[in-house]
Amino acid sequence: MLVAVCHSEESGWKEVEDLSEISDLRAESGNLLWAEADVSGITPEEIALIAEEFNLDPLAVEDAGEFRQRPKLDDFDRHLFVVFHELDEVRGQLEATQISCFIGDRFVLTLHAGAGRIIEKAKSRWLKDEKRLGAEPGYLVYTLLDVLVDDFETIVDGLDDEIERLEEIVLRDPTEPVQRELYAVKQKLSRLRRYVLPNERVLEWILEGPGREAVGRHSHHYFQDVNDHLLRTADQIRNIDDLTDAVLDLRRAEQATALNEVTKRLTGWAAIITVPTFIASVYGMNFKLVPHDQTIFGFWFAITLMVLSSSGLYLYFKRRTWI
Repeated sequence: MLVAVCHSEESGWKEVEDLSEISDLRAESGNLLWAEADVSGITPEEIALIAEEFNLDPLAVEDAGEFRQRPKLDDFDRHLFVVFHELDEVRGQLEATQISCFIGDRFVLTLHAGAGRIIEKAKSRWLKDEKRLGAEPGYLVYTLLDVLVDDFETIVDGLDDEIERLEEIVLRDPTEPVQRELYAVKQKLSRLRRYVLPNERVLEWILEGPGREAVGRHSHHYFQDVNDHLLRTADQIRNIDDLTDAVLDLRRAEQATALNEVTKRLTGWAAIITVPTFIASVYGMNFKLVPHDQTIFGFWFAITLMVLSSSGLYLYFKRRTWI
């Protein structure tokens, strides 16, 4: 169901009970309308009524009902259409919920599919900062984006702490099984790159492109502040990604070093065992060597030769730290 409220300097926020009044309220100077609806809970007839009252472009309405849109800003004749996403952690993974935002002359309409957490935070901010609203939609859009970017920062800060913890574990013991945790971090970073980084371009379009006039000139410094936070978050995402790759490379390098140590030790012991085996095989052949065959002296000579050669190889490899 659509929830719509109208703000004016005289009466403040006032709930709109009859949706058919929206077009009349929009026509009155000094009014600012905000409306939101969870599209999973409204009928096609209600969507059609909303589109008619707000005079929405049919293509934008169609995109709002498709929940696989990328973050974007489209400039239509009668309004802007902005798409961004709320990110929630579900069973260790980040799941995105689309928020479609229509920005027009003195109105902001948000259609979503379960993004109530971000919407409620924005609403509480609007109620506290009512004096800043004015008749332009810019402050409403700014507050929504500011709450969203703050939420992104919270997620990224948590990932930053997580990768630092994993880095300490790997530095302490490279054989520690942290593959699942590293994979989980990489997976979350992939979602963040997909749903956070494109918002840089959206804010650029609001500040310098087609959204500049729609949000109102008086709100530009607010959006610049959000843009600064978003750029810092984007840099942090890239830094965490680089650090995750570095931890993976460190773990692979330490594993390769450990494998080389094992291989080197096995090679050294194999050489030590090979020499007496070779001597015994030669003395077991059916021809006479010095000392003469079939004498007890020959047996002890062979044993002594094995011990001396094996001991010499052992001392040599030990000095070179091969064993």
